[in-house]
Amino acid sequence: MMMVYFSLALFIITIVLFIISLAKTAKLMNGSMGKIAKTAEKIREQSEKIAEEKHQLTQNLSAVQLDFFKKRERAREAADNIKKSVTLTQENYYKIKMAVKNEKA
Repeated sequence: MMMVYFSLALFIITIVLFIISLAKTAKLMNGSMGKIAKTAEKIREQSEKIAEEKHQLTQNLSAVQLDFFKKRERAREAADNIKKSVTLTQENYYKIKMAVKNEKA
């Protein structure tokens, strides 16, 4: 009979130690879960910042592209105007040259 009581006591001690171990593990797990939650929050905040920076960079790129296209168009217009003025100058030069020849003749 002594053996039965001894086995029962050993079983109860084992159950108590298991519950204590379970409590310690749960406590450690809560701390780890808190750290994981903090890390996840930091990652989320960084992701939001990255998304906002991406949006700003996209806007800046669009503005730079628009500015480039406007300046390129202005440069083309200036080049066209220069070509027109050169052509007009040449035409006027030949007209004056012909007028001077006609007066001499």
